[in-house]
Amino acid sequence: MFRFWLQFPPLLVLPGLLFFFALAGGIIHWLQCRSRLSARIANGALGLPTFVAVSTLFALFAGFLLADTMTRKDRASQAVQTESAALLGLGIGSEMSDGNGAAIRAAIRVYARSVTADEWPRMLQERSSAGTERALLALMRTVHEGPVADGVSPAVHGHMLSLMQNIVDARTDRVAIVTDRLQQFSWTALFLLGFITQYVLGMGFLDRPAANFSVIAIFSLAAVVALWLIAIQDNPFREPNGVSPAPFEKILDTLAE
Repeated sequence: MFRFWLQFPPLLVLPGLLFFFALAGGIIHWLQCRSRLSARIANGALGLPTFVAVSTLFALFAGFLLADTMTRKDRASQAVQTESAALLGLGIGSEMSDGNGAAIRAAIRVYARSVTADEWPRMLQERSSAGTERALLALMRTVHEGPVADGVSPAVHGHMLSLMQNIVDARTDRVAIVTDRLQQFSWTALFLLGFITQYVLGMGFLDRPAANFSVIAIFSLAAVVALWLIAIQDNPFREPNGVSPAPFEKILDTLAE
């Protein structure tokens, strides 16, 4: 619900956060101090323990989301390194296959080119590429059938199949990181906690409208800064600090025809 805007460039994410929290803070301030309901709301004024409990819960949840974001980035980097290293090893091992070695290297180039040109832009939109999956299947067939026809030893062929499995597993992990929809529930919960914290903080200054406005505004600015720093790293493949497709581009250069 509150995650669609994360696909925007970082400099557009910041105004989006400011808009959400400014809108919520303005509505809360109006309800608590300016609306006809303000007199009734004043009867439910809250004390310091409530402020501390709610704000601490928001901070903890934001910390957990940041930790999860960092873990996802580490997983993404590891998946790309594993996948590219296995592709390179497979390309080098294919030189032992006289007849079909060139076909294996050609299939690797097609797959690596599809990853960089087709699947990588789609991952920025949290989707995978059907074309890249087809290229992967074609590479699997070539590795499975080619060396056998060329009389490659079972040990070498087994190693090539093991590298192929590493490629499949690493790509699966890489795609799963960006297509996992559970993250959207975390963002929704964090935003709701932020709005609740705004409301609870304002409840401590119902008799002073200026102080009510100030405390909501200060918390909102602090929350925006914290959430912005998390949001720009939400997709581990997105710039400015995202995982780069450079390892796949290096494979294309190394295995150039």
